[in-house]
Amino acid sequence: MSEKTWSGRGGVLLAAWCIGGGALLAGCGGGDGGARFAGLPPASTGNPAQPPATTTKAADIKVLSNRADLVSGGDALIEIVPAAGIAASALRIELDGTDVSSAFAMRPGERFMGLLTGMSEGRHLLSARAGDTALSSLVITNHANGGRILYGPQIQPWACDAGAQDADCNRPVSYGFKYLSSDPAVAGFQPYDPARPPADIATTTTDQGRTVPFVVRIETGVQDRDYYDVAVLFDPAKPWAPWQPQAAWNRKLLIQHGSGCGNGYGQSNALSSQRVLDRDALSRGFAVLAVSLNDSGHNCNIAVQAEATMMAKERIVEAYGELRYTFGYGSSGGAIAQQWMANAYPGLYQGIIVGASFPDAGSTGNEVEDCALLRNYFGRTATAWTPDQQAAASGHLNTAVCTEWIDFYKFNNNLNPYATNIANLPGTSPTALGGCDAPPGARYDATFNPGGARCTSADSAISIFGKRPDGFANRPYSNVGLQYGLLALKAGRISAEQFVDLNANIGSHTIDYALQAPRVAADPGAIEASYRSGSFNQANGLGQVAIIDIRTLDISGIHHQHRSWTLRARLDRANGGHANQAIWYQAGSQREAYDTMDAWLGAIERDGGATPLARKVIAHRPASANDRCGSADGTGLSMLECTGLADGSTRMAAGEAITGDVLECQLAPLDRASYGTVVFSDAQWSRLKAAFPTGVCDFGRPGKGQQPTRFWQTYLDTLGQVVVGGMPLPDLP
Repeated sequence: MSEKTWSGRGGVLLAAWCIGGGALLAGCGGGDGGARFAGLPPASTGNPAQPPATTTKAADIKVLSNRADLVSGGDALIEIVPAAGIAASALRIELDGTDVSSAFAMRPGERFMGLLTGMSEGRHLLSARAGDTALSSLVITNHANGGRILYGPQIQPWACDAGAQDADCNRPVSYGFKYLSSDPAVAGFQPYDPARPPADIATTTTDQGRTVPFVVRIETGVQDRDYYDVAVLFDPAKPWAPWQPQAAWNRKLLIQHGSGCGNGYGQSNALSSQRVLDRDALSRGFAVLAVSLNDSGHNCNIAVQAEATMMAKERIVEAYGELRYTFGYGSSGGAIAQQWMANAYPGLYQGIIVGASFPDAGSTGNEVEDCALLRNYFGRTATAWTPDQQAAASGHLNTAVCTEWIDFYKFNNNLNPYATNIANLPGTSPTALGGCDAPPGARYDATFNPGGARCTSADSAISIFGKRPDGFANRPYSNVGLQYGLLALKAGRISAEQFVDLNANIGSHTIDYALQAPRVAADPGAIEASYRSGSFNQANGLGQVAIIDIRTLDISGIHHQHRSWTLRARLDRANGGHANQAIWYQAGSQREAYDTMDAWLGAIERDGGATPLARKVIAHRPASANDRCGSADGTGLSMLECTGLADGSTRMAAGEAITGDVLECQLAPLDRASYGTVVFSDAQWSRLKAAFPTGVCDFGRPGKGQQPTRFWQTYLDTLGQVVVGGMPLPDLP
């Protein structure tokens, strides 16, 4: 693939913040993606519309399983709606000139539908004609099952599991069966053989009132070079077609997510296959999906996560049937995946349930690296610091937070090109703690293998951030102008000398993660790309999404309380409110969250009016989706009022707002008056001026290059060339 840097149309699409639900859909690229509640990628991303067709058409051709230009794997579920006065049986349907009419028939609900199969990679012309009536046609672009739809080039080297048929790790789809026993002494799902059904099969009554045997089929396949798993109630003795699913399926989808944030260099299925056996969701009739590439611990690239999720949802529509709506569930890294994908790729989710919430990996990475630098400083400075003072300077309630970030989880591995898989915690991806699992001979070494795989999150998403002149990924981190411990200084918790010494000696890391004395600025291009991509989630796409945030107490770990309210503050800024988000602090269960989310989305689905989706989400919020502080109603309470904790971050301790998404701050001159009653000696002031030669952070202004997320960014053009920095998908005619 060749590369090019894109700077063309779409630059003004999100030039200003979008306020309110109506503006979100009309002016922020929502297009018809908001109105199409089932959740296909929008036909319009806000670019200039194509001129309408003026000829009479024989029929309206619809691709039901994806956008017509994003289809993958050779299949597409199609509906054809004949024009008035034309019978469906009179239509001749052709694919690239070959008659495929036999694939179509009148299906339940009086819908003329068919499943196209076997399409080769590339563009195909699907047409419908009735006698002398003007031809109707639609171009379908089919992409390889191996991916390369939204993001490229793909990570190399990539390890396929044994049995793969090609370098894209393709293999036949496989199926397995499990059942629940009616014997209460037999716990959990048991193996099920359709040829020898056991006598102790339990039953379940779905949310549609269907009482069926509790037998589950698990489909395992490979797309985008990695695994997906789908589980659903299934009767092996009955047929299933996408236009006539088995009655036990309620046509709803739950996506399960994993934790962490790392960079895998090969396939991983051990966790996906376990997560789909969600007894509670399956018992209600949900299909449950797990996608290896949206497990943040295995892959923390937002565009690849979205691509793999889109492909898996297409597979479900083509094999099982159309979806009513989709919501996700996941904590920590699972919250990252849901919140930044739902924001940057509207329509993938209609609702999300997050625990141990982080809005994104990008802004969280600021704190991780700050903690690494602070721990380096405290470990080598001659200035005395008590544990309470160290915690105050870091913005945390105690020193255990930075210790957990760096010493236990080691998430600073995501900035270190030498960091390989360090640990494998139970229930997490092997690369969940950062770094990568590239084979030793393929890894980067500045001396012996300078062209090897660099185990950083930026290098694994190099098309998002772009390249430096040395060929490494642009680094989306800066601590230029950052006054570490500013609030602690003003509150009298640290001395003027401690503040000066800290900021004069905090330093930074080189691109190869060696400690250096100067501070570091983000590489040119990385800032704007971070915001455009959604890696720094600006929440301007989240107004269309129902959100339940289940927050538990964590005063000494990395899952800070404030992250839930951070996302809320971003919603307020971008959308003029947060009525689509419920925070359950120390309250609510997973089962209750499922009940509440299902009721919420079901009410939105039943609203067939023309009201913009963002307003429907707010209007149909159920009473059970209230804010909660323990057993009390927490509506309208601030974080401090709800939790009683003055929780914060390294950047908040330096004066940043709770929105917490300034990658690199705009600067203001040093001003003694800005420190209030704090007195600096002339020598200390000289050292401060040396530490901040270009000025200090002015958090009263947006960050440098800060801008709303662009929706449905792609990093490949229609010729398969890499578009560094991305561009919005083009509008469909």
